[in-house]
Amino acid sequence: MKISLIRSSFQFVSPSTISSFTQATTCPLDIPENLFYGVKSACGPSTHHRPSPEFYSSELHRSRCCPVLAAWLYSAYSQTGLRAAAMAAKSPPAQAVSYDMPVLPDDSETCVETLEKALANKGVQLPGPNATCDVVYCYCGIRLHPFSCPEAFSVNTRGKLVGGESVKRLERDCLNYGHGGGLGGCSKCLHSLYLLNGDKAGRSNRTDRTSKMHNQDCELMGLTWLLNKNRSAYIHTVSAVLRAIIMNTDDSTDPENCSLNSDDMPLAVDSSEINSQSLSTILETRIYHHLFPLFLFCVSIVFSFVTRY
Repeated sequence: MKISLIRSSFQFVSPSTISSFTQATTCPLDIPENLFYGVKSACGPSTHHRPSPEFYSSELHRSRCCPVLAAWLYSAYSQTGLRAAAMAAKSPPAQAVSYDMPVLPDDSETCVETLEKALANKGVQLPGPNATCDVVYCYCGIRLHPFSCPEAFSVNTRGKLVGGESVKRLERDCLNYGHGGGLGGCSKCLHSLYLLNGDKAGRSNRTDRTSKMHNQDCELMGLTWLLNKNRSAYIHTVSAVLRAIIMNTDDSTDPENCSLNSDDMPLAVDSSEINSQSLSTILETRIYHHLFPLFLFCVSIVFSFVTRY
């Protein structure tokens, strides 16, 4: 069911489908310094990913760039998107958005322009696969719009957007890779994300398209909520979860588990990792930490054998 998240928000989009906006339209984004480092590391050319004619058609590049770009952009957009969700939740039911209506223009085009200008000011370029296709909207298919998930979120008496029990579970299970770290923690977060839309009662009259779009909204709203709550604590987990969703190619089922990125690196690399050491140095350090205990174990076995005989 949740494969719609990919088809609707993360598919390769024709440039002709981009919504038109007036010049007065703005997209407030909260862009931290780490965004520039993270996006440049994941999406920019490097000694490990040299530009080539197949650079943008490479599955490896898509699996690394798009989840990181999506995570940082949803983080930057989180205050704007959640504020709009709170306002929509306070609207009378008659004014609520119908999922059976055509999709309304979203904030994507304006937000992409805002992000690209900010990146350019920092010397970070995101060249698209061709002259008519940008990286954010067209290549990665990242779209931004106000979210709605009344099963998991509500507005309290003070007009503040709050999360229910399923949101609290999501916060616990996704914090720092679910506390357990690695793929297990990411998969734990992924499963909790699916539970945000757990109340299926009274919705038998919904169309398949309606259900898919609603599931998508709940999942993206949940991830955006985490990034707004504590960006540094959740950015790695959200990136990994987005990668599992984006790279899932099975239309008949949702991704059940997270998988390793090919270079075994956290997806949303931050500035401290980039400034202090190169990616190759980080990889060498990780290999050392994995192999050195094994080496000591082998030495101890050999030593015990020698002393015994």
